Amino acid sequence: MMLSSSFVSLGHYGQMVSAANELMRGFWAHTPYLMMALLLFFAFWLLAQLFKWFVGRLLGKRLAARPNVLLLLKRIGGTGILLIGFLCALVVAVPGFTPGQLISTLGIGSVAVGFAFKDILQNLLSGILLLVNEPFRIGDNITSNGFTGVVEDVQIRATTLRGEDGSRIVIPNAQLFTAPITVHTGRPPQPSASQTTDSHSEETL
Repeated sequence: MMLSSSFVSLGHYGQMVSAANELMRGFWAHTPYLMMALLLFFAFWLLAQLFKWFVGRLLGKRLAARPNVLLLLKRIGGTGILLIGFLCALVVAVPGFTPGQLISTLGIGSVAVGFAFKDILQNLLSGILLLVNEPFRIGDNITSNGFTGVVEDVQIRATTLRGEDGSRIVIPNAQLFTAPITVHTGRPPQPSASQTTDSHSEETL
């Protein structure tokens, strides 16, 4: 009886070793695909950085008065390039995979995905609107939801403030978009077109 149980244990052990060896063979067989996928994604990451640099050089002077819009263009373009790179790397890493399969999978669970990413999408859209409307700019001292600090960064998901005590405050963009905001940093008023015309006439006279 004990001898038969020993044979059974040895049989299970042999199956486990065979399964582990099969997994290792599969891993080493897919290693070249994984390396190619990583290199491809790294190339797209470099392309995203080059895109941000090019946009900064091309539109930096034109959008000097609206730095948030320039920041938005850089981040949307860079994120789009990284997303394309991720899909291409996924196709290389998983032979037989197509983006259509991913879309169909998301379509099946669209309701679950919608609930799961509801807050993320709200923060994303709020961040885009904050960057476009510019109720405040990076470097402004603002108060919102009881938090006061200097705006350090306006990301797609959240806005980062630096408090007076040096603390780092992260506020979701959805809350910041719907809550009242007090901007303590004074900005010089922009001269109107009529004022500019009058001053030009006085200089001419």
